[in-house]
Amino acid sequence: MNRSQEVIFVATLVNLAVMLLFPPYDAVVMGLGVTSFDAFYFILARHYNKIIYWNLLLIELYWVLINATIAWLLLRRRRRRPGRSLMSRRSATLVFVAVNLVLILLFPPFENYGSALKLAGTYFDSFYFAFGDKSGRHFYMPLLYLEVWWLLINGAALWLFFHDRPSKDRSSER
Repeated sequence: MNRSQEVIFVATLVNLAVMLLFPPYDAVVMGLGVTSFDAFYFILARHYNKIIYWNLLLIELYWVLINATIAWLLLRRRRRRPGRSLMSRRSATLVFVAVNLVLILLFPPFENYGSALKLAGTYFDSFYFAFGDKSGRHFYMPLLYLEVWWLLINGAALWLFFHDRPSKDRSSER
């Protein structure tokens, strides 16, 4: 495992720990048995009338694991050509963040029809293609903001960790 893969491994573990410590919860409406997405709460706190929203949690976990696997494979050492790579690790991080941002915006979270008709509060429904059949619905902005901010924070942290080490020639010039 090289240094870049170690950074990806640690970042993946941190993301998984945060997601498992603060899972998404559904609020259960008393008497009706209807559930709706509520928020992300600390796992060890007591939550009455709330259950873990397993579908959203699994989507989050799969997304992190798929991204980590892609990054892990792209950062492996190549033995064929020891010369310069196509791009630096920092530039690759920016491209990776940009691709993820495009995917997040192409498949944003949507509200359910009831909240789009203003019959009730705003509730998360699911992720749909932005230009698909669900275009009459509204985006569920709290979750979209959270996704974008979490991506930008992770991208900034990885960009900082992937600094280029000064070469021996540069250190002798000082």
